[in-house]
Amino acid sequence: MLDVLTHFTPFSDLGSADLKIIAPLFSARTFSANAVIFEQGERATCLYLLTRGEVVIRYKPYDGETMTLNRIRPGGVFGWSAVLGNETYSSSVACNEPSETLVVCGDNLRTLLVEHPQTGRLVLDRLARAVSSRWVNAQAQIKEMLNASISSQQPPLGKGAHDMNTPVVSPKEEQLKSLLEQLSAYIEQFHGGSVEFVAFDGENLKVRLGGACLGCPLSPSTLHGWVEGTVRQFFPEIKSVEAV
Repeated sequence: MLDVLTHFTPFSDLGSADLKIIAPLFSARTFSANAVIFEQGERATCLYLLTRGEVVIRYKPYDGETMTLNRIRPGGVFGWSAVLGNETYSSSVACNEPSETLVVCGDNLRTLLVEHPQTGRLVLDRLARAVSSRWVNAQAQIKEMLNASISSQQPPLGKGAHDMNTPVVSPKEEQLKSLLEQLSAYIEQFHGGSVEFVAFDGENLKVRLGGACLGCPLSPSTLHGWVEGTVRQFFPEIKSVEAV
């Protein structure tokens, strides 16, 4: 078990003492070809490490057909909703071929943080890095869509100026709101969180994280690695993105 865990990025650089602590948390599960490991909307309980075979991640929008988001091969990790504190899985996972996994329950990881704080923090740090990397890859997939959407929106200068009691909203502020709305929908799809516009002073953007992001130990990665990273791709002149 110890050697197998080191094949997965979140645990590859853990010392032997830490590996011995976390190894008992994992159990092995096997699945036949075409088996559904979990369904979108099912209660999120476990994180899966794929040791053999291939699985596909599928997502069904409420108003569209089911789509394949990704294919996971040995060394891959899925079921992040259980770690992020979501009540349900945001996607479905099924086997393309007979597959084997190592499984750990989200509750066990949280208990680990209480009973072995140092090891727990190390594991959470590595899981945060893995999630951030996953979101960076996801950014590349939707960057073109976001860019086209933001570029096409040209709100009128001084919108609302005809009413002396209505604040004037700048085009950049409108574009930031539009970007955050689309980004929030994408974050909700992946792990049930949300982000909304609060204020913009021309240099600093303030947002509010919600949903599964509230109280989540990985929320700093959401804010800085995902939200701020995406915002600064389109608006590099913004100096900071802060959560309130």
